[in-house]
Amino acid sequence: MIFDLIIIGGGPGGATAAKIAAEHNANVLILEAAEEGRYKCCAGGIPIRNEEFSPIPSGVGDREITGGVLFTPKNGPMEFEASGKNNKGYCMFRTDFDKFLLDIAHDAGTQIIYGDRVKRIEVAKNKGVKVIGKKEYQSKCVIIATGLGGAQLQRSLGMEVPPMVGGIQAEFSVPESNIDEEFGNRVWEFFDRDLIEHGIGWVFPKSQALSIGVLGKGVKMSHFNAFLKNPFLKEKIEGRKIKTFGGRKVWAAPIPDRMIAKPYGERVMVIGDACGTADPILYEGIYQARLSGKIAAEVFYQSWDKEDFGESELTRYNELLQKHLYDEDLRYSYKFHHLLYHSGLLERVIEASYSMAQNDPEMMQSTIALFTGSETRKHSWEVMMSRKWKLVKKLGIKNSLKIFPTLFRALQI
Repeated sequence: MIFDLIIIGGGPGGATAAKIAAEHNANVLILEAAEEGRYKCCAGGIPIRNEEFSPIPSGVGDREITGGVLFTPKNGPMEFEASGKNNKGYCMFRTDFDKFLLDIAHDAGTQIIYGDRVKRIEVAKNKGVKVIGKKEYQSKCVIIATGLGGAQLQRSLGMEVPPMVGGIQAEFSVPESNIDEEFGNRVWEFFDRDLIEHGIGWVFPKSQALSIGVLGKGVKMSHFNAFLKNPFLKEKIEGRKIKTFGGRKVWAAPIPDRMIAKPYGERVMVIGDACGTADPILYEGIYQARLSGKIAAEVFYQSWDKEDFGESELTRYNELLQKHLYDEDLRYSYKFHHLLYHSGLLERVIEASYSMAQNDPEMMQSTIALFTGSETRKHSWEVMMSRKWKLVKKLGIKNSLKIFPTLFRALQI
């Protein structure tokens, strides 16, 4: 059977693209390598702006998040409340969220095949695309939405693969009453270069569970085990059982660190983590994956009307991705990333920024927006830079001498 569009990968980006394309009467197939209901290694934080694409039912969002905590070894927990509709979010198991998105894609008319890992893609300029997994499938266009698990497919097409960091996490079974008392409806982010030089730790509360993990360059089990011994965490999780999924308790996954330069080719578009769209401040990537999926689907059905899926036609996908994702958000996320992770002053910058925000409502809202996405990264960066001399003063003379070269390089991005 010949499909109008085949999407390889059934995560948030792929499901979002499938729903939109199917709603425009395209014959869409999703090929998902995993079996239905698979566990996904993901902290599960979903900012409210995901509702731009579809409302999130209460049964899917395990826990509504109304605040956050920044944690450094020196200052301990630094709390903030994320009041207002645009600042809230959810924590949930990706198994539930992904199933919800695939269900609405299926309801729109998408065909979904599970347990079929694509081995090869063959593009014929004038004949379409052959996708080879357990069977052979034909389509007019392909969207690669495999996350970083499809790197080999991208390389076989001569396409770039994003640089990556690694993440390790486990889900700890904890009674709801204990979560309410000790963590509340807040996401916890731990900044500690003694734990990992270029990364963070996290605790995200879910229903009857805590997602606990660490990510960064060169992350290993030793980093994860060290994080579990953090004095603040240790007493709260001591004796708690780790949930088992697919016979495993601890999971690891690659996470993209930068967007690729050319996420398209003849009859092919690349979205989400495979494209490198994750935000490199806290490495949240679900909204970005869905936005890239939406853009790819819109470019698809416009090209479908023209019966032209050539590379020159699909360049519009990259143009729109730059306009709607990179120019206002990711470019400035890379600036923040450089300032935080390449200055050698990660904890000091976090502490100084939080201190400044205590008596500065605009600064506080911009800090909150780094978690919630309620403002563009561009706006948050402009707020920070308008106070850069206050930041320098807070850091002190010695640290300021270290921050200037990093700040200069960040401004050049």
